[in-house]
Amino acid sequence: MYTSAPFFAVLFASSLLFTAANRLLGNRLTYASLFSAFALFAVWGYVFKSQITIPILMFGYLYTIATLKDKTWLKTWQSVILSLLPLILVKLHLNNHWGMLGLSFMTFRAVDVLLYRNKKDSRNFFQYFSYLFLPFIILAGPMYRWRSWVQDISKPNFRLTTAVFLQSMEQIFYGIVQKFLFAMLIDNFIISHWSHRPVTLTVWVVMSLAYSFYLYFDFAGYSNMAIGAGRLFGLNLPANFNLPLLAKNPQDFWRRFHISLSEWLRDVVFMPIYMNLMKIDFFRNHKVTAQNIGIFCTLFCMGAWNGLELNYVVSGALFGGISVIHNMILWLAKRSPRMTSWLQKPLIVLTGRVLTLASAAVSLYIFSGMSPV
Repeated sequence: MYTSAPFFAVLFASSLLFTAANRLLGNRLTYASLFSAFALFAVWGYVFKSQITIPILMFGYLYTIATLKDKTWLKTWQSVILSLLPLILVKLHLNNHWGMLGLSFMTFRAVDVLLYRNKKDSRNFFQYFSYLFLPFIILAGPMYRWRSWVQDISKPNFRLTTAVFLQSMEQIFYGIVQKFLFAMLIDNFIISHWSHRPVTLTVWVVMSLAYSFYLYFDFAGYSNMAIGAGRLFGLNLPANFNLPLLAKNPQDFWRRFHISLSEWLRDVVFMPIYMNLMKIDFFRNHKVTAQNIGIFCTLFCMGAWNGLELNYVVSGALFGGISVIHNMILWLAKRSPRMTSWLQKPLIVLTGRVLTLASAAVSLYIFSGMSPV
């Protein structure tokens, strides 16, 4: 969507048109009416115009599961598994007929609804429909949580001020520069020339750095355009990147890189695993082991949810393994004042930063599928 000039024309025209109509009607149009109409026409009329059947079936399927869970005919864990089932089958290439644009993040939002919505929100058909098919974030996030969505659309009416419009334009323009200038330059002048060379250490270093910067500018640019577009309609979409080059360690890196998905996986994967392991006597006496299992599974999902192709599995395992090593170092340091003092030395801190970024770059290069691994 964000590579299409007509999409931006429709986006700006829609926000201005709705604002004008709202003022003519005395500010009586609600957020619910806005997003129901916008999701219907912008997504199903523009994004899915050539494949409308699968999105309709997917919505019906997910809404049915949510309804059955509300009626307590399905337990929460059963409803979550059933909601994830189409995505799992597509990622395993067992049923490609269910594949559609934005399936991953739409499924994640459906799971977020099952886990975190209140009873009073559960039967609002239009809220649920609009949340699943919100056009700004349908393809690749950011991961917009149900609670934030309900809070945003619970405002009494819709108003677009000049200040908000200019802030939105600024963030969209910033995203355009990131995605269509920096990312494109890296792709055209480095990646396209080095990706076909015989594999050597130099190629690994250059491609790891180049792809990491490319992915950052491309994805951060997309995220900024999505966040800016959401602001045009009064939505507070979460930040997705916060200068990952400044990361001190692997834990800090995932607090800065793809933040919204990292936080969602922490809540949906890490916390349930850790809390359930703590019910077992062995893990109550070995909390760091429970932490490491939860950390590895969470970061493994960061790579492997894209599919079980070797590049995703290996990169996910690297994400998890590196983070577990860092957690073990912290655990050992807590028990050794001498080690704590040693880790605080400027040279060691700098080395930690370099190793963090180097390991992230190698992992992301493997994730890209362009590496020989």
